[in-house]
Amino acid sequence: MNHYDPEIAAVLPRLTAPDPAVRRLALREIADLADDYPEPFTRAARDADAGVRLEAALALDGTTDDDAIDALVGLLDDVDEDVVAAAGTALAEILDPAAAPALLRNLTAARGATRATVLTGLRQLRHPDALAPALAALDDALPAVRRAAVGVLAYLKNESALPALERRVANDGDAAVRTAAVAALTFAPVGTPLASLLVALRDRDWQVRHEAAITLGRVRPPGATDALIAALADPSWEVRQKSAATLGACRATKAIAALAKALDHPISNVRKEAASALDAIGDAAAIPHLERALADPDVEVRKIVARALARLTTQA
Repeated sequence: MNHYDPEIAAVLPRLTAPDPAVRRLALREIADLADDYPEPFTRAARDADAGVRLEAALALDGTTDDDAIDALVGLLDDVDEDVVAAAGTALAEILDPAAAPALLRNLTAARGATRATVLTGLRQLRHPDALAPALAALDDALPAVRRAAVGVLAYLKNESALPALERRVANDGDAAVRTAAVAALTFAPVGTPLASLLVALRDRDWQVRHEAAITLGRVRPPGATDALIAALADPSWEVRQKSAATLGACRATKAIAALAKALDHPISNVRKEAASALDAIGDAAAIPHLERALADPDVEVRKIVARALARLTTQA
């Protein structure tokens, strides 16, 4: 497509009209052509009017064109917050790995929040060349950059990144980064001895501990069961609930006594998960504890307990 395409040609004069409202409307009319014909939109990204720049960013959503990507990255430093947000969304919506070289080129010069957004754009592309810059970005001073770098590594699922992610789990000063790093470790092979996950289950931030309970159930490193049993006494009921669920999924018979104690927790969600876990474990040793829980004040807990008892007594 070129300037002589009828649909484009009809609009081009209006893209240089003195009235910015006319320029904005003209861009909207050809927005569907942005993927095939990005040039008018990359020019509009440099327009003096914020509304025109916003229309350009919206139209370039998910683009793979090099010049368009450069324009969107440039808009990340725009003075208008809506333009910045639209440009960030457009970059995050890119799904074609062919766009990775342009993003990586921009990442080299990007700093601060712009660097974080470019990394976010790279995340879903799973491009192997993103591994080294993402690892380097784990040491960035800005937490948002470190979180975005963790996201890239989580999508790449390259086991060589596991030690660096573990260091973020154990040492990062930002709880959101630690939480993201814990979640990223889920791609580790089952049984991988990730000591950082056991540390994370004792983190000062409850959301890190909550995420650790989930990841421990997927990776199941040595010591996971004991750590999860201990987490059934966590100050946060959300962590207790997730730990109970994970112990049930792992069918940890060793946890029966601790789960039985959790049947008395004041939060019904914890009691539900403890009953479900005992059901999943499927050991007759849980029957006396479940029989006691038939008198639970919460009807949903009683339903779970009744189903568990029906299965366990049938098996026995």
